[in-house]
Amino acid sequence: MKASSISDIRRSELSRAAFEAVILYGLRGTTLDKVGAIAGVSKGVVLHHFKDKGALLEAVFRRSNSLLSRSVVELYAYAETPYERFWSIIVANFFETIFNPRVCQAWVSLISEVPHSDHCQRIQTVCNERIRSNFEHELKHFLPASETAPTARIIGQLIDGIWVRAGMLPDQITSDEAIDEMVFAVSRLLPS
Repeated sequence: MKASSISDIRRSELSRAAFEAVILYGLRGTTLDKVGAIAGVSKGVVLHHFKDKGALLEAVFRRSNSLLSRSVVELYAYAETPYERFWSIIVANFFETIFNPRVCQAWVSLISEVPHSDHCQRIQTVCNERIRSNFEHELKHFLPASETAPTARIIGQLIDGIWVRAGMLPDQITSDEAIDEMVFAVSRLLPS
């Protein structure tokens, strides 16, 4: 196992601080000074590890997607059937630790940057492809091969839609309500 360098550890700490800053202040209100204050370091230290706000934004994007990946992996550990693995992916997207008003609002801020940043586009494309691939892998047990890709894409879009709505509307939906909405939608997409 590779040992982490001090620089890697510091970047990880600063990525966490940047993610927290986006949650607290929104993307526009997040500054290198505020990230430094959260991390307990100077703006200069932040600049040393992330040359500009764009590099910091990329780190925040990576962090937000890694939280989702860890949630999926955690639930996969308990799933024994394709059906359980399929629902693990959905439920992981709505874990209360990541699906809450502050994180949803931060996610909407971040996702709005995708069209303007090649790095963020690349990261979001990888994340979308991973989710689509995970869904397709499990859907092949329930659907004809020709239907797995479009169904996986639609399910991903439903998840994103719930996140966008949760991040933009004042009336926050709970994790349970989001999962109930997915149960409703998926029950109409998949055969009984």
